Amino acid sequence: MSLISRFNMKRIFLFLVIITGLSLAFSCAKEEKEPVLDLNQVVKPAFTFPANNAVFVLAEADEANEMANFQWSATDYKLENLASTKYILQIDLVDNTFANAQTLLSSEATSFSLNVGAMNQKMLNAELATGEAHNVYFRVISFITEQGHADEIFSEVLTLSITPFSAEIVVKPIYLLGDATDAGWNNASALPMTYIGGSQFSIVANLQAGKYLKFISMLGAWAPQWGTDATGTSEGGPLVYRPDETVTDPPPIPSPAVAGEYKITIDTLALTYTIGLPTPEMFMLGDGCSAGWNNSEALPMSGTAGNYSITLDLPGGGNLKFITTLGQWAPMYGTDATGTSEGGPLVYRPDEATTDPPSIPAPAAGGTYKVSMNTNSLTYTIEQAK
Repeated sequence: MSLISRFNMKRIFLFLVIITGLSLAFSCAKEEKEPVLDLNQVVKPAFTFPANNAVFVLAEADEANEMANFQWSATDYKLENLASTKYILQIDLVDNTFANAQTLLSSEATSFSLNVGAMNQKMLNAELATGEAHNVYFRVISFITEQGHADEIFSEVLTLSITPFSAEIVVKPIYLLGDATDAGWNNASALPMTYIGGSQFSIVANLQAGKYLKFISMLGAWAPQWGTDATGTSEGGPLVYRPDETVTDPPPIPSPAVAGEYKITIDTLALTYTIGLPTPEMFMLGDGCSAGWNNSEALPMSGTAGNYSITLDLPGGGNLKFITTLGQWAPMYGTDATGTSEGGPLVYRPDEATTDPPSIPAPAAGGTYKVSMNTNSLTYTIEQAK
């Protein structure tokens, strides 16, 4: 090989070495600029307020006020030039597994204010007993927005002791009277109607044919009072309100032409009334009886004028409810936290949009029992059959 050829080969070799070196340097520089997320190095978010195991007793008078302003530290991913971090604040009212978690916040914020009324309603929706302390669990999840949820970081669980209050609605009563009713025109013995939601009241009552009825809101007084006008019939029509004694009595409402049991419903806001045949059936179901929770196999009860009963063998334990229509979960009757396996108040669920009332506990011991319920007084009893 000539001297010139050797010189050219050296130049080519040197050129390749330089190119390779530049490529390696560029590659290393690029690798240094690309952030590498090491989850073991990440500092997870931590609650800074309220303190773990803090105690809150909620009160109806404070329902519009703030219960707590939840605050937590930002997640430190130990990287620079990251996309924004997003946080999800969750609440678990059940068992600290977060299988039934609800999301309170989803944003880039590191704080969230929750008021007393909202917290109380969540606990009532979860059917937690009022007047008792319950552990409620919170956690924060963070992730890098551009990364999706692949790199979720979880905070430690914050446990709070929270006592809810009973959001009991106080409703002024409405009473039925008239010569068509068992009460006659005695305003001290008028028949109480059942509040069924909104501005509506109803009662199942015996009515005499071809007579009249009205409604009052105070026993022993003739005002406030509701009657009708010339268009009102024995099936329905407008209500005419008499607020006080200075206003002339409205005409009475005519009863149906055939005596019998009727369901009378009024709406004091819409000022309407209806009179019709009552729902002829009531059914019992639940895991405390042979029907189980199959609403198509619920057990028929017997009774009239809002009083229903059934005598049967109960296995012991479990729970019960009442429904008016086979195959449907509403209308429904359950109870509240004061209901026992011997008796208590009924809580009415008029439709699917209303939260289910708690179930009625069945007797712990198996045996033959008579279960009775009254849709007018909204009460039930369970007693051993004689």
